[in-house]
Amino acid sequence: HNRKLASNIYRPTRSWSRSFAASSKDDDEPKPSELQIQAQEMLDTCSRGIGQVIFLNSPTSGAVILGGLAVSSPYLAGLGALGAITATSTAKLAGLDKGMLNDGLWTYNGVLCGCAAAVFGPSSVLACTTSTIVGSAATPFVSATLKEIMTMPQWTYSFNVVALTSLLRTRPLLPAPEASTEVEPVVSTVGMGDILASPFTGISQIFVVESALSGGIIWYGIGMYSPGLAGHALLGSTIGMLSGALLGADASELAMGLWGYNSALTSMAVGVFFVHSTPTVALSAGGAFATSAVFGAMKTIFGTYGAPALTLPFCTTVSACYLLGNQLKGLEFASAPHSPEKNKA
Repeated sequence: HNRKLASNIYRPTRSWSRSFAASSKDDDEPKPSELQIQAQEMLDTCSRGIGQVIFLNSPTSGAVILGGLAVSSPYLAGLGALGAITATSTAKLAGLDKGMLNDGLWTYNGVLCGCAAAVFGPSSVLACTTSTIVGSAATPFVSATLKEIMTMPQWTYSFNVVALTSLLRTRPLLPAPEASTEVEPVVSTVGMGDILASPFTGISQIFVVESALSGGIIWYGIGMYSPGLAGHALLGSTIGMLSGALLGADASELAMGLWGYNSALTSMAVGVFFVHSTPTVALSAGGAFATSAVFGAMKTIFGTYGAPALTLPFCTTVSACYLLGNQLKGLEFASAPHSPEKNKA
């Protein structure tokens, strides 16, 4: 009995000794400085913002996407990251909604501005960097304005407003004045493998990159977040490519993924904002087809002015899809939009 009592008295002492040792060890560890905390918050927000370009509220998926972009173009990935940092810093300094800031919703348009500048911007690195900073800094203010007047998500309207304001002036797609007027026969080098890979190339074109490899990495990042959403992305890009073929698009455009990226965005948006159901999948597919048709029209219109249509076809069509949510039987808005797996009415 005495040994049992002694043992009961002794156990708390040993436990207290371990707790004291652990506490002393914790006290010895250096605490992160305010600068380190802010740097970590900036990294998290910027990574989320990169993911939010395609509706992924995940810093991990955002980092995978940035890595996928860097595989094809470190320069574009760097400007995209610069756009994310600029837009995030601007929104923070301006005191814009903190919840949206933490979710990367003030950031993603800035990412796209950086990507577009890398492809369509000035040839000078300094000028392109300046263009990225100025354009990305403007996007949070455009978004804040749209937030007050729109009754639906803002999609990528801010990016289009800012980028096209510049591109319609610089007209990067116009042929150089000194170019020869003689038309030389063009031999197509597009193979069946290019066409089969084009749905992944279309996914990469969301970030203005032409690479099936980058598209595959981005698609993997989507799948990490939501396998269902990855399905919507591939479905939309594939339908966009096939629709382009039906509409008579050149094989080189199909292989470049130009007919897929807007359609992929539309399908993903439907998967995010509606509860998963058969009508939702039908809207995803139908919206992807409609988006490709709108892209064909806008591509022609903007092409005459020497500018790309960017993601305006997506913004236009997905707005219509969103408004159908209250009209079509079987469609239900998600109460907390996330992914096909998690969405509930």
